[in-house]
Amino acid sequence: ECAGEPLFSLFCAIKQQMEKGPIDAITGEARYSLSEDKLIRQQIDYKTLVLSCVNPDNVNTPEIPVKILNCDTITQVKEKFLDAIFKNVPCSHRPKAADMDLEWRQTNGIRMILQDEDLTTKIENDWKRLNTLAHYQVCKSALVLLEEKSIWFSAQLA
Repeated sequence: ECAGEPLFSLFCAIKQQMEKGPIDAITGEARYSLSEDKLIRQQIDYKTLVLSCVNPDNVNTPEIPVKILNCDTITQVKEKFLDAIFKNVPCSHRPKAADMDLEWRQTNGIRMILQDEDLTTKIENDWKRLNTLAHYQVCKSALVLLEEKSIWFSAQLA
């Protein structure tokens, strides 16, 4: 009867601990993993950034600061922002990261949609490297906006 809340608290604590360091977006291996099999053993240089995110449901609300790693893929960043914005909303009622665009609003007025793969994606030895915040050179205190994917852009991919 009362197992749900303690299990959820344990889940949140483990997730928070794992997200303190890099997590491989493909394999799920993490620098701070509880599982010996899922531990990243190599040294990865990364920086912690605090980015400000605008709530997609209400752009007039205050910006939400979220801790992000510069080695996070764009999908990982979207998931962290969705967790911060919709922390009191059941997962079944939250938007999915795949249905959202991440727009970086630069101080010079330029707006850029960030994606895991685009024309700037690096290919090394026939392997594609997923784009990260470091790839786009996003700096600390940057402003980003999560918004529903545009219909025009989705139609271009089809």
